[in-house]
Amino acid sequence: MFSRHINIPSFRRGLGRLQGLLWKEGINGLGVGPQWLRVLLPYRKQFDTAARIHDDNYDHRGDSHDRFLFDKYLLDNMLMQSSSDLQVLFAILYYILVRLFGWMFYRYNR
Repeated sequence: MFSRHINIPSFRRGLGRLQGLLWKEGINGLGVGPQWLRVLLPYRKQFDTAARIHDDNYDHRGDSHDRFLFDKYLLDNMLMQSSSDLQVLFAILYYILVRLFGWMFYRYNR
């Protein structure tokens, strides 16, 4: 029979390993993962300043509302840097990805 119980310490260790592979604390710019992979991201350079500000914000502790505001600020900054519909589309896509997966990297108050 399958157990529905999740071993929390084991899950956190696994999550910590994943974070170590994808992200290093500090300001990393747009994207996660190895540097060679980030080069392939569309509009990486154009959104770099917004992403670096966002990384700095993520290194400060806060609650889920603070994270929402930091993510919204990222979107606003990327939209201000966008000069075409395609860039707006990628800004929104990056924002959605940050909202979906940013919880793994944000420093929540604990």
